[in-house]
Amino acid sequence: MTHYIGSLLGRNCRSRGGFLIRRLQGCSSSSSRNSSASFSSLSSKLEDPGKLVAGLTLEEVKANPEISEYLHSNFDNEGVNANGEITSGINIPPEVLREFGIEDESYDVDAPEKKYGEPRVDAGLGNTKQQSLNIRVLKTYLRSEQGSRACRRLRDNNILPGILFGSDPTLNILSSNPSSKAFLKTPWPELQRELDRYHRHFESRVYDLTVFENVSDTEGTVHRVVPSSVQWHPVQGSIFCANFVRYHAGRPLKIPFKYINEEESPALKRDGFIIPVKKYVECFVEEGVPIPDALEVECTGLHIKDIIRMDRVIFPDGVKPIDRLDITKFVIGPVRGGRGAATADDSESDDSEA
Repeated sequence: MTHYIGSLLGRNCRSRGGFLIRRLQGCSSSSSRNSSASFSSLSSKLEDPGKLVAGLTLEEVKANPEISEYLHSNFDNEGVNANGEITSGINIPPEVLREFGIEDESYDVDAPEKKYGEPRVDAGLGNTKQQSLNIRVLKTYLRSEQGSRACRRLRDNNILPGILFGSDPTLNILSSNPSSKAFLKTPWPELQRELDRYHRHFESRVYDLTVFENVSDTEGTVHRVVPSSVQWHPVQGSIFCANFVRYHAGRPLKIPFKYINEEESPALKRDGFIIPVKKYVECFVEEGVPIPDALEVECTGLHIKDIIRMDRVIFPDGVKPIDRLDITKFVIGPVRGGRGAATADDSESDDSEA
């Protein structure tokens, strides 16, 4: 807009407010119009054209019929409130906004009023039963595109390719059947929401994945899954591909560790730290038991050079390690520290001897 008016005036103009230019469809403007008469109705509403374009005066508009015609075409009554103040530069029809992928909330009458400070609704929460089992929800769509180039185009549109595989005895699905595999495409916001919450523990979560056939599908098919073989960018940390394997109570689940009561350890509260050798342990979770976010590791009484083993892990009811795991040889990590941690251990031993 400013370039057009500036070309008519022979100088540079600067717009105020960053107004959008609306596309005029099926309308033809008359070639001859009296500039003073055409601007009489507009000047009663917009007495100062400088509010629209910086430096534009009323005399310049009256002297140039093309500028007057342009202002008449792009500014109407809806852009001015009862006080005569400009509320919006140009009114854009909602159908034109939707055509370019822009949703203007000002045209949505049913949209609820947003208030500052209101908590955002977590879209990953499921129903009451899913929340009681600590299972979140995701949605995805069946993918017909195959090949590297097609997947690259999907990533450019913030859609991540992947597959759904694995067996599920509860649904009579066998992995030996080729129809058990399904090609998926998951919207990036769905996965990023979970990554922001769980980060690298994303692959240790259980989800109820709703697979829709297309965008118009409203029902979909629900599969209980675990993210598997997720491919990450080596530098950016973003996801390239998100695959899902079907989950049931007989499938082992990798659950991370969480250290508790570190302030009760003489070494950890004085510059000590744990070198993690194992960050996860494979466990079986019984049917109907809430799936834990992490297994707690008791750190009370840890000293320098102590080795943390499985006897310090607190397993909830219904959660047990897999059978092939040798508990006696499983090492979570040693405790190390600097001079402060060593001094704390020495003072602790002196107090015990006294």
